[in-house]
Amino acid sequence: MRAWRDGVELQLGSPQQRTTLAVLLLRGSRITTTEDLVDALWPDAPPDSAVSTVRTYLSRLRRTLSGAAEIGWIAGGYQLDVPADAVDVWRFRRDTAAAAEALRAGDHPVAAGLLADALALHRGTPLAGTTGFYLAGQRARLAELCRAATADLAAVTIELDRPAEAIARLRGLVAESPISEPYHGLLMTALCRAGRPADALAHYDQVRRVLAEQLGVRPSAELRELHRRILAGDPHTGRVPELCGAH
Repeated sequence: MRAWRDGVELQLGSPQQRTTLAVLLLRGSRITTTEDLVDALWPDAPPDSAVSTVRTYLSRLRRTLSGAAEIGWIAGGYQLDVPADAVDVWRFRRDTAAAAEALRAGDHPVAAGLLADALALHRGTPLAGTTGFYLAGQRARLAELCRAATADLAAVTIELDRPAEAIARLRGLVAESPISEPYHGLLMTALCRAGRPADALAHYDQVRRVLAEQLGVRPSAELRELHRRILAGDPHTGRVPELCGAH
């Protein structure tokens, strides 16, 4: 997690202090109580000094963020006042939500642009440098949202007849999530759209082996049906049956 003011990177302090800021950022406009921060920092056994330590972190963050954001006390809790466009995770959520609306309206070019903008904000590990189980869960959630947005963008680019672009994105996605069958199905579809049915069939064989070795199961009915249609030379094989819909 990193922050800048007027192009100069700010020193956010210790992992615990960064965690305090991250919790405030993720909660957005919602009030964050001292107890919320204590729970995020010390989920098991907070020290006797927990409350005073949290206040110290907040005081330091106020000084560090001065001129870029304000941490206010409202209705029994803390709230971070910062422009919405200044926080990458807020912009990501806004752009993916707008992409979902564009998909529902059938506007694939707009959806593709919004998803590309959202994914451009994803640099490195989300919430890096923070600690605690709460943010570990949030980190996993953000990573999953990025994967879902990547799949959505791949599906849209297939519909826009740009299968090579989709294949490049999906190769990384299936490497990261080797047992996620929807991602494999999209890759097989993109390969077919690119005029590479033999590669799609070879990929299916690879997926079948991975599922058998890692889970002891065979591919889903949907993936088997896609495989059957590729073998049969079905002209509709290269169509995306249903866009994922940005989350």
